[in-house]
Amino acid sequence: MARISQLFDEKRPGSLVVEELSAHCVEVFYHPSQESLALSGMNPDRKARHRVKLLKIDGLNQCITIFPIKARDGRDDFLQPKYKQIRSITLGDANLVFFPDDSEVPSDSDGAFLAPYFGPTMPMEKGPEDIESLKVVPSTQEDVMKVLEGLPPAFTKDYDHGLGLAQPYRFIVNAVEKLSDCTEIVISELATGINQEEKIFYISFDDFEMARKTLNNITNLSRKAAESVKEGEVYNFFAEKIGKPEIPVTVGLHPLRKLFTSVAQGEDPLSDGEQVAVLNVMAKSLRVIAETQPEKLMKLQSDIELATLDNLIVRYEEMINKNFPEGDWQRFLNENSFILSLAFGYPIIKVQDQASVGGRKVSGSGEKIADFLVKNSMTNNTAIIEIKRPQTKLLNKTPIRLGVYTPPSELSGSINQVLDQKYRFESEIAQIKVNSKIYDIETYSVHCCLIIGKMPSDEEQQKSFELCRRNSKNVEIVTFDELLNKLKELSAFLNPDKTETSIQDELIDLPF
Repeated sequence: MARISQLFDEKRPGSLVVEELSAHCVEVFYHPSQESLALSGMNPDRKARHRVKLLKIDGLNQCITIFPIKARDGRDDFLQPKYKQIRSITLGDANLVFFPDDSEVPSDSDGAFLAPYFGPTMPMEKGPEDIESLKVVPSTQEDVMKVLEGLPPAFTKDYDHGLGLAQPYRFIVNAVEKLSDCTEIVISELATGINQEEKIFYISFDDFEMARKTLNNITNLSRKAAESVKEGEVYNFFAEKIGKPEIPVTVGLHPLRKLFTSVAQGEDPLSDGEQVAVLNVMAKSLRVIAETQPEKLMKLQSDIELATLDNLIVRYEEMINKNFPEGDWQRFLNENSFILSLAFGYPIIKVQDQASVGGRKVSGSGEKIADFLVKNSMTNNTAIIEIKRPQTKLLNKTPIRLGVYTPPSELSGSINQVLDQKYRFESEIAQIKVNSKIYDIETYSVHCCLIIGKMPSDEEQQKSFELCRRNSKNVEIVTFDELLNKLKELSAFLNPDKTETSIQDELIDLPF
């Protein structure tokens, strides 16, 4: 089988040895080549003595533990732990699949072994009680290399590179080591936090992915800033030599890109006091600028709006991956109510947040409160919006049959909740108009919208969710990440020069 990515001299590859701890748990040891040992001042004839543990694969507990090492030969730290403090990184009990030796072999056949995340895999259709009847751990070097192919994109997959996180994502480990004295990182479905007794730093899958994307975005912005500065500076260097006019260096609209550009040009960013001074001058000069240079004022306004939108997207991404209560989301959307309009295909105006939509009993109890009441800005027809949380599950974990998942009670209950609000509102609209003194609202056909959960990543679950929500003809169901995606599309539309690209897994440094 071909190597995933050969980063070192082809003449000096190491090898892997798999040792069985039990029928369902193995340890994988790295044996450096004799050439590498000799270059590092070690006795090449005692190769077995210098082996180091690289992996532990536990089929029953469905986890893979990586022991990162420094694998650059010819150095004093050859085969030493890669990080100052962290000794192991464990991928926990989610998104694990059976990875057959042959993709055509049924998933319940012999020869399947455990692999996390991605790759040409088959889903685990049998329950945990069936694991003991299968071979779920690798037994050869070729099997282990297939497991490494399935590691998440943030991980190094070449064992001659020592495994662990790829270089661009080393900041995740750096942060953990600065924030704690933990010696192990566990990436799983558990909430991010610290087990001080066992020295374990838990990172949820969502938080890990968010951190990875954040690093990608920063690297992309810094690369573009560097390219802009290089292009402009070189052009101006030669323009000055031949007497041509120089051009301004383009910095882009994103605040971080502007910062990177300033640093690349050797400029210090404005301090807080300098920023306040600039804003005060601008405020006093707005009328004059509007009269003398209206096009520049419009451009400035556009830049400010785009920067605000970018910051809003960053804040939204931070919130969506943390367990904020509904109240925090209601306040966030109330402060940025234009986001709600993205859930509809027509222009809306917010009428009221935490709006009473009727249902009050004689005793004074039982009042129905909608999170948001909005209306069509052209027809005044009203809509009710109910807000839940991104962490709300949209489907039950266990399928009722192969590939078919049902909605949990929290989703069906939320649908009934908003339908009850619609019924009460339509029944008592006349009294509500009088009590609220808001007369320009109508109930021709009240539109109901439920903002809840995040889109499942599994294709079968996506199918089940789409079948469920498209069958809900009276309630529009929108996920939090769909709204986030619409915000990003809006930003890209307003700023066509801004593109989001991915970086190579093995990228070493920022391109300054």
